[in-house]
Amino acid sequence: MLAKATMVVLGVFFLNALWLGVHRAPVDRKDGVEQERLKRIREVTEKEPVDRGAVMRVVREDAVMAARWGEYMKQLSAATGGDGNPGAGDESDPALPEDEAPEVDGAEDADWTTGIYFKPELPEFPAECRLPEVERGLFREWHAALFSKKAAPELVERLSGFSLPGWEGIPLAMAGDLKRQGRDFKGALELYEKAAGLSGGDEARRRAVDLAMSREWPEVLDRLLAEPAYYAAVHAVDDRLARDASRHQLDVREILKSTLKYTWEGLHQVGYLTISLLAGLVWFVSLHKACRLPRRQWWLSLAGLPLGAFSTVVTLVLMEMQEARNGLTESELAGPALLFQIASVGLREEGSKLLCFLPMLLFLRRGTPAQALMAASAVGLGFAIEENISYFAMSEGTSVMGRHLTANFMHLAMTGLTGHALFRFLRYPKHYGAAFVATFTCMVLIHGLYNFSQDDYRVPLLKELPQLVVFIVVGLAWHYFQVIKQEREDAAQVVSAHGVFLLGTAAVMGVLLNFLVWENGWGTALGLFVPTALGSVLMCWLFMRFLHDS
Repeated sequence: MLAKATMVVLGVFFLNALWLGVHRAPVDRKDGVEQERLKRIREVTEKEPVDRGAVMRVVREDAVMAARWGEYMKQLSAATGGDGNPGAGDESDPALPEDEAPEVDGAEDADWTTGIYFKPELPEFPAECRLPEVERGLFREWHAALFSKKAAPELVERLSGFSLPGWEGIPLAMAGDLKRQGRDFKGALELYEKAAGLSGGDEARRRAVDLAMSREWPEVLDRLLAEPAYYAAVHAVDDRLARDASRHQLDVREILKSTLKYTWEGLHQVGYLTISLLAGLVWFVSLHKACRLPRRQWWLSLAGLPLGAFSTVVTLVLMEMQEARNGLTESELAGPALLFQIASVGLREEGSKLLCFLPMLLFLRRGTPAQALMAASAVGLGFAIEENISYFAMSEGTSVMGRHLTANFMHLAMTGLTGHALFRFLRYPKHYGAAFVATFTCMVLIHGLYNFSQDDYRVPLLKELPQLVVFIVVGLAWHYFQVIKQEREDAAQVVSAHGVFLLGTAAVMGVLLNFLVWENGWGTALGLFVPTALGSVLMCWLFMRFLHDS
């Protein structure tokens, strides 16, 4: 009966995917590099009044991008012998400094000759540009100097003496950038600070702070950020500089504000949010069925979901503060990477989820261990639901099944076991203190090892490390479901836990197929969907067995 129901669910979603494949709207082609450059310039120059500081930022960023593209073209020309196609002995194309190949319009085998998809000069200002012609020429000349990294002294002098009514600080800041490019850092700082005292000096203040940060001048940086005008200018734009300044000052308010904004923007990705919520709902119902909790007691677990989602914000804030002070960062070396995953990622994520579980203990004073286990698991599940949105977006949906069957369970199980241990410790402090500390420590270690085992460190001894993920998940699942067996209640269940899980997972797969077809068409969708579906069969069967046995 269950197998028939599963086939019906998959069949309905498959038929709907066929309908979507026929009726899907044409996909808008992504803008090419030149279109994106022109779009950015149009956005800042067509406003009234024109923000010259924003124009300066866009032109500078365009020059940096142009220099990177120029370097990429040189590398590609050398690798292909100038014909636009890699040689027979080439293993791969050269990459940009960010290790990302540029996106362009056109066929895969298009000619990459400089000037076809990329022009080193600044794109033409649009007809609706609000800048006077003399300013356009000045920005264009400044862009060329930044791109070529050869600033003529006369251009610096001309910028230093250029009169721009209402924005006197902008030309001086531009001159400071050229001095900085010529490695005259002290001279650049002097020009920035001089420009900061003039009208339109906010961009100069930002550049002064950026220079002090990049040159690692802590005394100068502290002096600048102590001034309200510099602080306000840095945080007026939500970008890397603002985040780095907040980390330097351990400014929790600004870090929290930018983190909340980032999280809120992620919730606007409706497609990925829907899939993440559906996958979370499958786990939520299945586990409550396995624990045999009456439905009237599910309300507390439901409250744990938003608390778990908020714990991602707490985690990101702690990440900024922790990495700014103790220096633990990701590494390509196996030893430091393992330490980072345990002492940084694992500790702060498990600590944040446990912290957000604490308010629920007020409502669990008369609760049962099963309620505590499910409430804590719901907090971990809420964390996974929020975290999955960004992972789904980065993988364009291909990581849905993998994270549904691994990351979702790992987060809910680790937080569930820690919360359950804390509940027992608070109820019987003389007997379960050591058990709580041991459980939390083990969960942090398991979390770090789980993350570490998914990376490739190109070490012969660690070649099979990714296979460790399966053993970590299965081992944790065995222990977690043993605890469920021990603490479960006796409410009657009309539908079995493993039946809910199987039908729900089939629904997740069906929604994923429909999403991929709508976004990419049938050809690409099948290539993305089939491997991930086949790869999830074993894990799905294992969890069904655990749920059935519990």
